This record gives sequence, C-alpha cells and structure tokens, in this order.
Amino acid sequence: MDLDRITHPLTLVQGSHRPESGDGCAMNVISYICGDTAITDFPATSARPLAACVQLCNDLLAGPDRYLSPENSLLALDLAWQTVGTADVGDSVIHAWVAELLTNPAWGVVLYTESAAAAAVFGVAGLHRRLASGDMSPIGAWDSADRAARAVGATLSGAGLYAVRAACEATALVNTKHRETLDAVTGNALRAHTLATAGTGAARVVEVTRHAIRSWRRLAQLGNPGHVDPASIDRRR
Repeated sequence: MDLDRITHPLTLVQGSHRPESGDGCAMNVISYICGDTAITDFPATSARPLAACVQLCNDLLAGPDRYLSPENSLLALDLAWQTVGTADVGDSVIHAWVAELLTNPAWGVVLYTESAAAAAVFGVAGLHRRLASGDMSPIGAWDSADRAARAVGATLSGAGLYAVRAACEATALVNTKHRETLDAVTGNALRAHTLATAGTGAARVVEVTRHAIRSWRRLAQLGNPGHVDPASIDRRR
C-alpha cells in the first residue's frame, strides 16, 4: 500500500462524508489508491461483502467525535487492504463463502441461534455448499429451506432473528450476479453480529471481519496481500 499518498491529510471518519471534506472511511482510501474514477465505499477491486464488513469495523472503531484514532485508523486500513483483489471470483467461491458466513463454527451467524433456527440456517448453508461443488439442488429444496427459515424467524428477535434473515435472503442467491441479494445476506449477518456484541466494543466485529476476509481469500486461492507498516504511517504524522 502506498501509505504516503493516503495518511495525510485524510482522516478516517465514521459514516457518510462529502467528497470535498477531506474525510473518508477505510474503503474510500482503497478506492482512491486503486484508481476508481469516483471515490466509493465499494471499490472495484474489493468484493462487496468484504467492503461492507470493513465499513462496519470502520464505524465501530470511531470515537465519540466520529473520528478514528491513529491506532484504529491503522487497524481499519489494514483490514481494508486485505480486500484488494477479491472482487473477481467465481460463483463457487461466493456460494462456499455464504455457507461459511452462515455456519462457520468460529464466525458464522448460526452461533446466535438454537434448535429449529440453527437447523434452518444449516439447511440453507448445505444447499450453498452443494452448489459450490457443482451440485445444484432442485428449486423445490431451496423453496422448502426458505419456508422453514421464515417460519422459525417469525418467532425470533435480536441477533437470532437477523441470523435467520441472512439465511432466508441466501435462498434467493442461486444467481450470484444478483448484487442486491448478496448485499442483503451480508447486511443481515452483520446486523446479527452487531446486536450480539452490543456494548462490548468493536473487537468481535473486527475478528469476524478478519475471518470473513481470510475465508474469501482462501476459497478463491488468493495470495496474502501483506499488511500496513505502522512505521510508514508514523513517519507521515
């Protein structure tokens, strides 16, 4: 990462910001240094689900004044840099990653469910794993999984509800080109993580984001992009 170009005068800040303000989030930095025509929260080089995870970390790491400290700015930038080169992957990677998003034992949203809800989430994840391996289940199986998840979701609240909503949305993700659907799956999953860890700070969401990025890169067989060098930022301040 060419840190000399982005550490000053840019200040990482929470939420939305005007292009002329000099402020930006971590993903805006990636958009800038990777040469996007217009600076955006979703750089062309980064997979949208991963960009959304980093955006949430960026916002949770902000202080009461909405700005990130130097240490948290470095942390957010490092996460953002890990997303570079992840946008162009095959459908099998996306389906396998969605299954991990739902049921990975370390960071899947199934952690916030029990009994019938967990079974519904595992059911949807299983369909995605089979599809990732090239085995397309009948549409009826997807419809049944959707109905099961919706039925149990009607009885839930909080993190469990959004975990099941992520699974419901994922039943419509047979075609991974449907960007809005993938956004909805990721958004509901992140909402589940946020609600489950409310009041405990950003540490858990940062951990989940690291898992999400590593899983995506592993499934896509992408190399390690390296890390931000703190000394480089210190020299610019």
